Amino acid sequence: MSPPYSFGIANYGMGSSAGVAAHATGVALTGDYALIHSGIQAIIDLHAKGRPVLLIVLQNRCMGTTGRQSVPDVCSYLGFADPVVCDAGEHEKISGMMIPGEKLRVLIIQGECPKE
Repeated sequence: MSPPYSFGIANYGMGSSAGVAAHATGVALTGDYALIHSGIQAIIDLHAKGRPVLLIVLQNRCMGTTGRQSVPDVCSYLGFADPVVCDAGEHEKISGMMIPGEKLRVLIIQGECPKE
């Protein structure tokens, strides 16, 4: 795999990342819209079953590929999972969370999509 994709292993693809990661790498990457659109069911299931998955949610508060429509705050949907929220610039905090634990861990990284 070529940089920048060779920095680690994650399973992702819209909302399927959490469900796929449960039986593969244990690390999932998703956006805020994808999570609300099709990923929340898998996250609820992972939480209920105590699966050791690290879920990284990239929160930009918009649907970047379809016209930048606004997206509700995902924190209100993930309260049951006690998410850790940080800004994209908080590199040390993010690095400290990058190790999967014994149960579902949710890291929400807040930032903005680049404007054209």
